[in-house]
Amino acid sequence: MSDLTQADTLVNNGYYAEAEKLYIKLLHSDPNHGHAYRGLGRLALIANMPFRAVSLLKKACHLLPNESMPLIYLADAFNGAGSEHDALTVLEYGQKTFPTLAPMLYQLAQQQLIFGDLINAEHTFRQVVECGTNSIVSFALHDITRLKTFTHEDKDVALIQSRLANGELDKQEQIILNYALGKARDDLQDYAKAWQYFEQANKLQLKQCSFKTIELLHFYSDVKSTFTAKLLSKTRSNVRNEIVPIFILGLPRSGSTLLEQILSRHNNISGAGELPYLSREVNDYLFNQTQHHYPRCMLNLSETQLNDAAQIYLQNLSVHAQGKMNVIDKLPANFQSIGLIYKLFPNAKVIHLQRHLPDVALSIYKNNFAENEPYFCSLEEFKQYNQLYVDLMLHWQDVLPDFIYELNYEQLINRKEATLRAILDFCDIQWDPACLDETKVNTPIKTLSNVQVRKTMDKTVITPSQNYTQYLQLFLTDDLN
Repeated sequence: MSDLTQADTLVNNGYYAEAEKLYIKLLHSDPNHGHAYRGLGRLALIANMPFRAVSLLKKACHLLPNESMPLIYLADAFNGAGSEHDALTVLEYGQKTFPTLAPMLYQLAQQQLIFGDLINAEHTFRQVVECGTNSIVSFALHDITRLKTFTHEDKDVALIQSRLANGELDKQEQIILNYALGKARDDLQDYAKAWQYFEQANKLQLKQCSFKTIELLHFYSDVKSTFTAKLLSKTRSNVRNEIVPIFILGLPRSGSTLLEQILSRHNNISGAGELPYLSREVNDYLFNQTQHHYPRCMLNLSETQLNDAAQIYLQNLSVHAQGKMNVIDKLPANFQSIGLIYKLFPNAKVIHLQRHLPDVALSIYKNNFAENEPYFCSLEEFKQYNQLYVDLMLHWQDVLPDFIYELNYEQLINRKEATLRAILDFCDIQWDPACLDETKVNTPIKTLSNVQVRKTMDKTVITPSQNYTQYLQLFLTDDLN
């Protein structure tokens, strides 16, 4: 086995340090070894080092002009570095160089979705269906159903049904094709049949989950017992950040993408999407400092450690600032970290966005989440997750009563201008009429909402759950609304 083959095999099996040594060895033997640069760039992507990955993969693309994977990896690296337009340029070049390569076309279609180019995205996904020969076809069909509104049975429904009848499909293909048929039936207002497909998709996905929501109870209890009023009485002093973070958080599918898109029209607000920096880079630093995971790592931190942790987050956030002072991080799960946010950024702005709970539950149940987490594919598990979330939010509201702005999604839809003015006032940002300018270019969207928000920016149906009332009884009691 050659050193290159061995290194690639090590990467595929998760032995990254050993693989890195072999790639470096190859470069010592040949400084122009394109595959070694490709391998090191891939490792940089895995290690969440997008800027290093960009540098390495650019060299790989130059040295391997007839290979597609360095281009695909480079596009991923540009996306990770916040350079989505560069990623699109790379993939458009890749399409011209490899016009029938299904993985390249699929990546291009996903990038077109990020920018809201829905017409071209659907066209490119259809090219994937024509050119592909494996599971990528199922994923493309699923995305096509997201992009279109079914008004009658058509060839796409027949094609999905035919593919689903194939007994050799893997579980993930079965899952996404059931979601696709559920979406088609929902469009056709055949809600009973739609629910059957959604239910089958969720049951299959739940089998892939490795834990139960109830196992999170200890973590949430630990967060509450750690972040006492006494602990929160000490924050960083003399905070004068060049960038002020705005956190939009709450349950998933509550409208955070829509709010971010509207606020990012403002001339001094940049939307950065869902950022992992608190749970990844910041918590990694705090663990290294304390040998405790969150939340216990927050006990007995020094002023220097708090400052260092804050700078780690801000340094990563600055990539998305685009010269603006206020940057939105809309990762919903940041509600678990409100105490951490306050300790690091007492001047940050936290917006807690809520939506009619049955609509949230339905939206989660109808959509395929990449993460195999039980509360994304079981109504019973989601009910437990919601109870943990509600209980923790009550704690934050008790210990940090003036730090959190409470906002209802329905309020945003029905009283847009007044609501936006109130939000900006809370954020100490002057009103900008551009927030109401529906023609203003929006920021890239990398989440599940990238289709829905583009199509229904100001026409969102507020209560889709009314079509599925009989299936959502868990969320229709007074104490859960």
